[in-house]
Parts: sequence; C-alpha cells; structure tokens
Amino acid sequence: MDTKLYRAKPFIPQEDKEAILSGWKDILDTNMFIQGKNVVKLETIVAEYCGVKHAIATSSGGTALEVALMATGIKNKKFIVCTQTFVASVSTIVRSGNIPVIVDMDEKSQGLTANIIDKHIDSDTAGVILVHMAGHITSDYKEIQELCKQNNLLLIEDAAHAMGASIENNKAGSISDIGCFSFFPTKIITTGEGGIITTNNDEIAKQARIIRSHGCSRIEGKITGLDYGINCSYISNNFRMQEISAVLGVSQMKRVDEFVNKRNTLADRYFDNLKHINQLTCPNEHLSQSHIHSWWQYMIIVDKSINRTKLAEFLLQKEIPTANAYWPACHKQLIFKEYLIDKYPIADDILSRHLALPMYVEMTLEQVDIVCNSIKDFIIK
Repeated sequence: MDTKLYRAKPFIPQEDKEAILSGWKDILDTNMFIQGKNVVKLETIVAEYCGVKHAIATSSGGTALEVALMATGIKNKKFIVCTQTFVASVSTIVRSGNIPVIVDMDEKSQGLTANIIDKHIDSDTAGVILVHMAGHITSDYKEIQELCKQNNLLLIEDAAHAMGASIENNKAGSISDIGCFSFFPTKIITTGEGGIITTNNDEIAKQARIIRSHGCSRIEGKITGLDYGINCSYISNNFRMQEISAVLGVSQMKRVDEFVNKRNTLADRYFDNLKHINQLTCPNEHLSQSHIHSWWQYMIIVDKSINRTKLAEFLLQKEIPTANAYWPACHKQLIFKEYLIDKYPIADDILSRHLALPMYVEMTLEQVDIVCNSIKDFIIK
C-alpha cells in the first residue's frame, strides 16, 4: 500500500485495468483511434448519468467550454464569470469571440449568486458561466436559473470539478443550458486529458459535434461509402477526444458514485477533526443536506492571524502537499486586466487565506488524521 500523501491523484482500481487494457488492445487491432465506438459509449453513459439528452466528448475541459460557447453562435457579447476559477473559464470566453465580465465572489458559496449576477447585467450581457468550485453547486441555483430566464441569458455550468455532484436530485451538468466537465487527472474521474459537454439543446449539440472536428461535416451523397468531401462551417480546430481516452473514461464513469462517496467520507473526517479550531473555516459548514458535493479538493480558510505560507511550508516539511486554488485569482492576472469591472475585496481576502488539503480516493481516514493533527500542531503550538 502506498503510504505517501498526495494533494490529488487519479484512481484506477486494479480490477479495472484488465478491461482498460483489453479496450486499448482492441483499438490497436482495429486501428480505430478516433471517432469510434468508445467515444460514443462514453457520451451515452455521461448523458444518462447527468440526465440530459446529449453529451459531446472533447479533448479537454477547456475545449469543452470553448466548443460550447462557439456552438451557441453568440459573438461580441458579455459573459459574467467569477474571479474564483481557473483561467480557462475566462480564456475560453475570449477565444469564442466574446467578452468576459470578471466579478467578485460570494463569501459563503465561494462563487456567483443571483444578486451578484443581477448587479452586472446590461444590454450587452448574453450569458453566465456558473463555476461549481471544488464541486459545490450554489444553493441559490434556482434563483440564478430564473434570473437568466427573465433576462434571456444563456446559463453555462463550468462543472470541471463537479462530476457526481448534485443538488435536490439535480446532477451537475443538468441545471443549465450547457454543462462542461473536465477529465484531467486531478478531477473526479479522468481520461488523462479530456472533457465533455452536456445539454438538452439539440441545435447546440449538433453544432458542437461539428465544431470539435475542425468545424467540418461530411457531405452525404447517393452512394454509401463514397467520399463526397466535407463542408467547413466554422473556423475551428481539432477538439476531438481519442478512443484511448474514452476507454479509460467509460471505466471511470462506472465508479463515479463510489468515488464521490469516498470523497465525502474523507471530507466528513476532515470536518470532524477541524471544526472545533476557531482559526479555521471548513467548507462543510456551508452545505445543506440537499447537496452532494464531489469534493474536488478540501479547501479550508485560515484566520488572518495565521500565515498561510508558513502553514503550507510546515506541512510540506511533514511531506503533506497543499495548494492555493486558485490564487492569484483571475482578476490578478495581468492578461485579463481589460475585463475587470470592479474591486474584488472578498476574493482578495478569502483567496489569500485558502488552503487546499490532500483529497483523493485512495487516501485513508488515518491519513486525514495525520494531516489534521499536523495542522493542529502548527496552530496550537
């Protein structure tokens, strides 16, 4: 058993490896490396799991967002996005030909709320990117849905961290016009590199499938099997998922609920260990029973009296890796300076005190105790 602590780590059970290797061998034998049965199978599984009509696999979570935005046909319009997210959430808005409006975060939800969104809607606003940070779906999602409906705004979930998360029996990826997931190795499930789009919109799904493949579609002719060439409908690129990645994704999707349940068990252990420490705020404190959090990471907030860097250094000396997710925030990135519309007091405060603790499926409860005891040693020294 590996006793080393990791900040994040993919998990492929030993019993799944034989089936994965068999699937990879089949790909090598048939030479069907792209646009084959495995991508279709993964798309079908994800669509059924999330409770939507369509799932479109892509080469990454970032390209899922970019393809999704391009598929809407919206150009030169504003999309509201929280500064508390990975830079891809902002970059893809720009790359799709639109304008990000980077706004401050809510202290409780760690993301957007209906009130925050409402303050920044104007005549050029076309949509909202709702980031499920660390796998948390905001409790006022219904208010956000209604606000978007009233203002004719597109609602897109950046659910990169949230496969398996749900609220009031609604899965992440199903509470919006479009959902976008990442299957990067640190995420809830992995395909190595990969992502997927979920939607109930037939037209968006159709266009997304074209856009992910250089913006081209095959010309159909009278004779089946004869090559009539292609039509290019978009200036695009290759955003397709490989069959090899899809085989791994199919295996991982069978484990989603198992993985999420284990992550919740670990999160509960963290909370039980740390909830009595006044100098810490634990994310569990803001969850209701209607939430199932996917726990991409377990991010505590340390009191202003504690030096986060010194705490992280102390833990690292004990071979406990941590991270500042995501800091510096998007509004601190110079590349995005033209998209800043306000001050960011909450993000500047909270994100400078965030600390992401180890969280992965193979982690044991005893290892959680080791992490927590080390934190206590630092704080109560």
